[in-house]
Amino acid sequence: MRFLLPLLAIFIFSTPTWAIDVVMGANGSLIFEPADVTINAGDTVHFVNGMLPPHNVIVEDHPELSHDGLAFASGESFDITFPEAGDYTFWCDPHKGAGMT
Repeated sequence: MRFLLPLLAIFIFSTPTWAIDVVMGANGSLIFEPADVTINAGDTVHFVNGMLPPHNVIVEDHPELSHDGLAFASGESFDITFPEAGDYTFWCDPHKGAGMT
C-alpha cells in the first residue's frame, strides 16, 4: 500500500496534457476541427489525423512551431506548444489549396 499511492501519483502527473485536440481531416473533409481555438501562452495543442491523409501543420511566420512531417495513419498525432499568446494562422501544406486552413 505504501508504494501504491506514489505509483498512482506518478501515473496521474506523467500523462500528457494539452489544451485541446484538433482533428485534421475531420469527418472525411479537408478541415481542421475545430478551426478556431483559444489557448493561453504555453498551452499545447494536440493535432490528431482523422481521415484523408497525409496532413501536417504549418504555422504562418513561425517555422519553429510548424510540424512539416506528414501524418499518414489515421489516429497519428503530434503536439505543438505555443509559447506566446497571439493570433496564429496555420494550414495543412498538402491541402492548403483546397482550403484546409
